[in-house]
Amino acid sequence: MKTEKLWGKRFSKLPSPLAEVFTSGRDVRGVPPADERLIPYDLWGSRAHVVMLNRQNILNRQEARLLIRGLKEIEGAWKKGQFSLDPRKEDVHSNMESWLIEKYGMEIGGKLHTARSRNDQVALDMRLYLRDAVIGFVKEILLLLQHLLTQANKHKTLPFPGYTHHQPAQVTSLGQIWLAFAESFARDLARCQEWYERFNENPLGSMTGYGTAFPIDRALTSKLLGFKAPTPNALEAIQNRWEMEAELAFIINSLMNHGSSLAQTIIIFSTGEFGLFRLDEAYCSGSSMMPQKRNPDPLEIIKAKSALAQGKLISLLAIGRAQFLGYNRDTQWTKYLIMDLIDECHNVPAILKEIVATLKLEEEKISLLTKKGFITAPDLLEAIVHQEKIPFRLAKTLLEKAIRYAEAEGEEQVTYASLKKAFQEEGQHLSFNVDLWQNFQDAHFVISQRKAIGGTSLSALEKNIAHLRQNLRQSTAWLKKKEKQIAAAKELLQQMEAKI
Repeated sequence: MKTEKLWGKRFSKLPSPLAEVFTSGRDVRGVPPADERLIPYDLWGSRAHVVMLNRQNILNRQEARLLIRGLKEIEGAWKKGQFSLDPRKEDVHSNMESWLIEKYGMEIGGKLHTARSRNDQVALDMRLYLRDAVIGFVKEILLLLQHLLTQANKHKTLPFPGYTHHQPAQVTSLGQIWLAFAESFARDLARCQEWYERFNENPLGSMTGYGTAFPIDRALTSKLLGFKAPTPNALEAIQNRWEMEAELAFIINSLMNHGSSLAQTIIIFSTGEFGLFRLDEAYCSGSSMMPQKRNPDPLEIIKAKSALAQGKLISLLAIGRAQFLGYNRDTQWTKYLIMDLIDECHNVPAILKEIVATLKLEEEKISLLTKKGFITAPDLLEAIVHQEKIPFRLAKTLLEKAIRYAEAEGEEQVTYASLKKAFQEEGQHLSFNVDLWQNFQDAHFVISQRKAIGGTSLSALEKNIAHLRQNLRQSTAWLKKKEKQIAAAKELLQQMEAKI
C-alpha cells in the first residue's frame, strides 16, 4: 500500500527519515524490554568472567571451553533474532544461565555463576551499557558542534538582533549566537567525558557487595572489559549504582536544556511574525485539516523531551536518597528510568544538527530588525560616555530622553536631533558629531567595536571559534582513544579464549 501523508501535497519533499522517527516516537513503535538491551553486555561480562575463572584454576579447561562455546552460541542466536528472554526466568542473567544448564547440565552450566552475584552482574551490565551510551552522545555532540562552528564561521559578520526579556536589546552577530550555543554543548561534551573517566571502573567481582573468598582476579576482568581498574570498594559499587545513572541523567538534562533553548530560539525566529529563519521542509510537518500549515514539530518535541528528562532525573535522585546498606531492589527501577531517558534523548543532537545545517536565512528581514527598536542605543551610550567624558549614569539619563523624543516622532533609532535636544535641555555640551553618531546607527560598525574576549568583533569571534575547534580536536582524539581501548579489550578476550 502506498504511504502518503495527510498533508503530503503541502511540501515539495518528504520528511527526513530521522525527523519521521523522531516525531512519531512511541505512537507507532514499541520499546524493548530493559534486559534485552543488556544481552550483549551480559554475554561480554560472562565470557570475561569464565576466562578469569579458568586462569585462576577455579574452572578447568573443559568447563571453560564449554561455557564459552555456549555463550557464543547464545550470542549468535541473539544476533539472528533467535534468542529471546523468558519472563518466567526473571532477567537476562537467569535466562542465560538456565540456557547453559539446559544445554550442558548442572555440572557445567551451574558453574557459570561461581564467584558472582546478580548484584555485580547487573552493575557491570549497566556500566557497559551506559559507557556505550556516553560514547554515542559524544559522537553526536561532536557532529552537532562541527555544524554549529561551520554556521558560526559563515555568519560571523552578519548583524543579528539580540534580545533580553523577549525585547530588542543589542545588535549581535548570528555567528556569536551559534557560538553561544556551541559553548553550551561543548560543556555537555566535557561532562560526558568526565562521566566516562569517573565511572569506567569494573564492579564485577563485588559479588553481593561484600566480596568473595574465591581467588578471583578483578584486574584481569577489568582489562578484558575495557575498564581502567576494578572498583576499590565492593559494597560501594553495588550500593550506589543509582549514582552513575543519576549523574548521567543530569548530563542529559543539561544537554536537553541547551537543546530546548536552541529549539525555542529557532521556533520563534521562524514564526511568520519574525520570519528571520525558514526551516527546511524535511523538518516540518503539515496539518490534517489546515492546508497552509508548516509546523516545526521536531523542535517542539525537543522541548517536551527536555521536560520529560527532568522528571526522570528527579525520580533517579529520589530512589537513591534512602538506600539502606547494600543492594536494594529499588534500583531495578533506576534501570528503566535511565534507559528510557537515553532512548528518548540520544538522537536530539542529530536532529538539531540537521536542522541547523539546512536552516535558511531571510537576510532582508534580519537587516531590518537591526535598525529597529533602538537596538544600537546601548552602543551609542558607551560611545557618548567615552567621547564626552561624562558619568555613565548621566549619559544614560540623557539618552533615555533622546529615545523618548525620537519615539514620539515615530523613529526607531536615536536621531541626532533628539540627542542634541536632550543634551541642551540638561545644559550639557554635545561634541559628538553627526558622522560619529551615524556610525552607531550602522549594525556592522557596532558589532565590530566589541573587541574584548567574548565580544562580537571579527577578531573576538575568530578566537572563540579557534578555542572551540581546539576542544573538538581534543575530544575527537579522546573518543578515538576510548574506542581503541574497548576494541583492544575485546581482542584480548578473544585471544585468551582461544588459548583455553
